[in-house]
Amino acid sequence: MKKIKFTKSSLEKLPIPDKKTTYQDIDTRYLHFVITPKNTRTYYYIRKVKGRPKYMKIANYGDVSIKAAQERCTEISIDLMRGVDTKQKDKENITLEEGFEYWLKHREKTKGWHKDIKDFRRRFELYAPQGLKKKEIIGVNRTELRHLHAKIRDDVGVHTANRLLQGIKASINLLIKHDYNIPQNPAAMIELFKERSRARFIKEEEVENFFSELMKIESQDFKDFVLIALFTSKRKSNVLAAEWSEVDLVKKLWTIPGEKTKNDDDDVTVLDDTVLEILNRRKKEQKEKGIVTNWVFRSSNNPQGHYTAPNNAWYALLKRANIKDLRIHDLRRTLASWMANQNVSLHMIASVLGQKSTGVTPTYARLSVDPKREAVSNAVAEILKVGKLKLGNNGLEFDNVRKRVQAIAEKLLENPELIEEHETLLKIK
Repeated sequence: MKKIKFTKSSLEKLPIPDKKTTYQDIDTRYLHFVITPKNTRTYYYIRKVKGRPKYMKIANYGDVSIKAAQERCTEISIDLMRGVDTKQKDKENITLEEGFEYWLKHREKTKGWHKDIKDFRRRFELYAPQGLKKKEIIGVNRTELRHLHAKIRDDVGVHTANRLLQGIKASINLLIKHDYNIPQNPAAMIELFKERSRARFIKEEEVENFFSELMKIESQDFKDFVLIALFTSKRKSNVLAAEWSEVDLVKKLWTIPGEKTKNDDDDVTVLDDTVLEILNRRKKEQKEKGIVTNWVFRSSNNPQGHYTAPNNAWYALLKRANIKDLRIHDLRRTLASWMANQNVSLHMIASVLGQKSTGVTPTYARLSVDPKREAVSNAVAEILKVGKLKLGNNGLEFDNVRKRVQAIAEKLLENPELIEEHETLLKIK
């Protein structure tokens, strides 16, 4: 173990080692600096207690100053001399901000990264007052959380207020579960504000315009994403992160694993012929281009490895189609609404959507794909019929009569003189 004087320049100059390497501070006893081959740099308190080494992490390099790390090291030594359990002391002094971050990291570790984590962190950073963030949880009271809940509702909206409160409540519950010395959850027993459920979907009078403009878009990724999302009723995140290992093109099933779903259960999704055609084409194109990937929507330009940014194209599509207040998530509701119009049972619709509240077990869901496939296929066929689309050799395409009329109309617009010729021939005034 090497002893060096801890300064910013001396620590930053330390090389990345082949194996974990530890340095000791000359000025502060028991303060150590550990570097791993992955270049993680961490301050540790290391000393022998009763003949055995005791390791206590102080902080990651960059999170605190060298001086703060030295002061913390001294505090730990004093606590040990007094017989104070330093780890338990830290649990007693945890702030709301630290507790919230602890919950987010635990959530990511146990459930995997999800956009919800980013959204919860953003809400907390934007709307939780700085004084509340830095306050120790044992000092937070229900009244101030209730006032914050109401203020966010008035300033921003009901949805944001409820999600922020739920995040704070869940984070404190986790700390209590993990034996932090918190006597009660101050966020408990605060009622959520009533939220109006959204009922927007693509209406019958909007379908033709929607498909007409969608087919004109150049991005094949975007077109395929929209159609798969629409005809499977699956969430945006699930469609974008779909993997070939989840798809059975022979059995016409897409099984979204529990770690990707909100209810933690596998979601067995039936695939209509329209969706199958899209998936088969994408699979074939990847093979022809020599692309080896497990992503259905593979992207070499995105660090996540798959297509992730359909929002700008979506807003442009709505503008061209002259459709107002339609979100990508409303695609999920559209197929269900059209199924309901065909008198499909609510239980069946919920099963297609992959909702847990129906009480359908994963085992039963796998055995009941035929009725689901029929319900989905009928709804898809009706949407395509209203949109004047059909499944042809080149994927979805407009019917021949419609294509011919469009071609004639475009030619006449480009050559107005042809209109006058036809009017003269047909003696139209």
